Amino acid sequence: MRWTLERLLPTFDKREHHSRRIDAPPERVWHELMDLRVGELAVTLGLMRVRGGPKTWVNGVDTGAHQGMDLRVLESMAPREMAADPPHEVVLGDIARYTALRPARPAVERGDPEAFAHFDEAGWSKVVMNFRLTPEGDGTLLSTETRVLNTDPATRRAFALYWGFMRAGSGMIRHDLLRAIAKKVAPGG
Repeated sequence: MRWTLERLLPTFDKREHHSRRIDAPPERVWHELMDLRVGELAVTLGLMRVRGGPKTWVNGVDTGAHQGMDLRVLESMAPREMAADPPHEVVLGDIARYTALRPARPAVERGDPEAFAHFDEAGWSKVVMNFRLTPEGDGTLLSTETRVLNTDPATRRAFALYWGFMRAGSGMIRHDLLRAIAKKVAPGG
């Protein structure tokens, strides 16, 4: 059974999609995506510093803890890999109370697509995100989609307010990721 974005979260409350054409074959783009370091993401680092509070305002973000695309790059979401089909797609997921000052996570095995797909306890938000690489001529269309499903009406209302504030930053992070990968595959990048 192949776990895809559509299988993990076929219905959702919120959705965000971004893409960029990159002048390199999917295999090269995949390699650079998996090798991406948070230190290569200036916009993302800035947003992490702001969201991290006073400690990161003074000390900065510890980029040493962020090794490659285990996707800790998106620390505010802390997703775990659910499925990968190199060099075509990687799917990440997380369940949390994002509207809390410090997002709590339920006692469910993180990174387990089966547990994720069947989780429906009230009070939580389920998030999936993918990176899909589609051959396009001699290049690759690298796209990313994020979907959010809230498990009850109260959480849906709270998340809608949160999303109103966070969506712009989320989009900036996605654009930062796409731009960094394009830069890495560019000649001299």
